[in-house]
Amino acid sequence: MTDSEHLTIREAARRYRVSDKKLQRAIRAEKLRARYPKPNRCEIAISDLEHFLSGQVMEPVESRVAALEQRVADLEDLVQRLLSLQKASKPRRASPAKERTTGLLPSQFVSLLAFAQFHNVAESKVLAHMDTGLLPVKRGEWIDTDGSVVTLALDPAGKRAFHQIYHGVPPFFECSQCPH
Repeated sequence: MTDSEHLTIREAARRYRVSDKKLQRAIRAEKLRARYPKPNRCEIAISDLEHFLSGQVMEPVESRVAALEQRVADLEDLVQRLLSLQKASKPRRASPAKERTTGLLPSQFVSLLAFAQFHNVAESKVLAHMDTGLLPVKRGEWIDTDGSVVTLALDPAGKRAFHQIYHGVPPFFECSQCPH
């Protein structure tokens, strides 16, 4: 046979409109003979290729497309069912009770500025950390037990954050309730 009677895998795949992977699998399975004239070049005899392909029953393109469309529709249906199950299984959490921002200062809150003064931390430092979001505060307009107006307060989480930030930094004063 001459070189004109042989095709590379890529040429054969293009000419006969089959996948080059299909041809490679057939060669590996020894269902299709091939030669290797160079270390990185595989060639197939046209007669061997035609004999191999004649034994292959090719499904019409329309039926393959229809089968693929059916699989896509089945997958879309499955996705929709999974999404509906996911929505149904999510537990609904009750929204937390809204904290009041007026009236008497809630018992779990403490005035930010009074707390800072009691622990010997500069007001400017506390306000700067509050503005950067490092120190979580509650905003409102409450009346403290001594009658003073409180606009910035710490809840238990804020007290813990205050202690973590300023504890061990002079001139911090640790009270008997620290850490809060």
